[in-house]
Amino acid sequence: MAVSSSLLRALSGLVLAVLLSGCDMDAEQAIVGKWEEIDGPEVVEFDAEGNVVLQFEDMALEGRYEFLATDRILLDLRGPRVTSDPIEAPVRIEDDVLTFTMPDGRVATYGRAN
Repeated sequence: MAVSSSLLRALSGLVLAVLLSGCDMDAEQAIVGKWEEIDGPEVVEFDAEGNVVLQFEDMALEGRYEFLATDRILLDLRGPRVTSDPIEAPVRIEDDVLTFTMPDGRVATYGRAN
């Protein structure tokens, strides 16, 4: 039985969509937990519902996060002395290392906290 090329394209598109959505879920699940900045004072914690808390020195910022793609995150943080627009940043999670590249070019690297 021959399979039409349009059916093959449709099936390959479906498989690709499933694989990509699986990657999104992996990144979204992998980020959940507490992370400590490597060579820095920050501690950031993500929960599964999209909440984030960033603590440094004597200040804590709270807000929301969402993945825009498997390698891109949107952070919307607020605090008593801080108001800013949401930050869209490239993000990478490899093993127990989380890396953000901020819009100003600064790279922040965190290790998973025990």
